[in-house]
Amino acid sequence: EATHYMIFTPTKQSLLDTGCVRQADAPTLLGADNVDMAQLTDLAKNIACHFGIPPNFTPSQSVSIFDFSETKRHERAIVLAEDPECSEEHPPLVVCFCGDALLEPFWPEGLGIVRGFLSALDCVSSLQVWAQTKDSEAVGRHSDACYKILKSVAGQTREMTLKPAAEWRLDPATRYKGFK
Repeated sequence: EATHYMIFTPTKQSLLDTGCVRQADAPTLLGADNVDMAQLTDLAKNIACHFGIPPNFTPSQSVSIFDFSETKRHERAIVLAEDPECSEEHPPLVVCFCGDALLEPFWPEGLGIVRGFLSALDCVSSLQVWAQTKDSEAVGRHSDACYKILKSVAGQTREMTLKPAAEWRLDPATRYKGFK
């Protein structure tokens, strides 16, 4: 039996009109107490039938709803937390963010795993700069340059921002077009 995965992005009004959402002014629009799962399941089945997709949902993972209209991201991919008494004996604590912790994915574009993979390489590359130079500003510039390009990677910009995956190495210049 074939398995299908269906994603659709209804408007708030359509969720209200179909009875999937009970109250427009609820404190949490998509909270469990404001979503009628039976209505949501019926809506999903109707949409599946409309597109010729079998409406046989599995009991454990049938229908879910969540808001992805807002995404969150860190301002910087790397932070060097310096102690006021920072010295060679007590160097800064280097904190790297990668994957979903750095840049919340916009999953309809299918970029979560590629951004996670690229950001992990960016972190290691930045750590390499730190290990070689111990220069906080150089590490910040390097990391910021990577992150600026990573944030621009989207479904429609992927080919403009990324080099072919077979060429990817630790050096960001092997992954990002225009990296300097």
